[in-house]
Amino acid sequence: DSASDCIDCMAGKYVDVTGSSLASDCIACLAGKYSTTIGSDTVADCIDCEAGRYADVLGSADADDCTECVAGRYVDVTGSVSIDDCIGCAAGRYVVEAGSDEAEDCIACAAGRYVDVLGSDAAEDCIDCVAGKYADVRGSDEASDCIDCVAGKYVDVAGSNEASDCIDCVAGKYVADAGGASLAACIDCAAGRYVEDEGSDAADDCIGCAAGTYVETTGSDSASDCIDCVA
Repeated sequence: DSASDCIDCMAGKYVDVTGSSLASDCIACLAGKYSTTIGSDTVADCIDCEAGRYADVLGSADADDCTECVAGRYVDVTGSVSIDDCIGCAAGRYVVEAGSDEAEDCIACAAGRYVDVLGSDAAEDCIDCVAGKYADVRGSDEASDCIDCVAGKYVDVAGSNEASDCIDCVAGKYVADAGGASLAACIDCAAGRYVEDEGSDAADDCIGCAAGTYVETTGSDSASDCIDCVA
């Protein structure tokens, strides 16, 4: 018998004592680690899986045995042992790539959008603010981050990202409530009244026709719409 008769422990295992007589004496690297070394004689040859990955079995023999965290999740420490170590991107953020290794890999939803759950893995997970509302910052994490258009204005599309997207009600109309979602939210001034300004936010903005004049239609937008009474 000679030293050449001794069989190396396979990659992913080591034995740190002399005189081993069985393959089962070779000790598997712990979960979260791997070793590419054949014939390893020290636990130090077992290397942590890198951040962004984990290994949930013993005896991994290659870095590729460490599994990437799925899209929507990251892990920022080495040596992770479970898929549960992968952390969901915070609400308001997403990541499309697997193997993310820091929270900063998670991308903020664009202005005008929000997402209210953890672990989003696509930009499409970000939800448009509904018509009548806007969000002017990135990374919104709940529907309530969407801001109502002020009274006197409306916006009729989803996903608006600035206050200037809100449109003034036209002259002759007003809206007293915030969050107008269409032109139909703007209410005609009553017959006998008019308003010449855009963006009116109250019925009181509608001005009565002067004495001796009248207008029969609603939604008048000029004093000139008021007609003289006949003699």
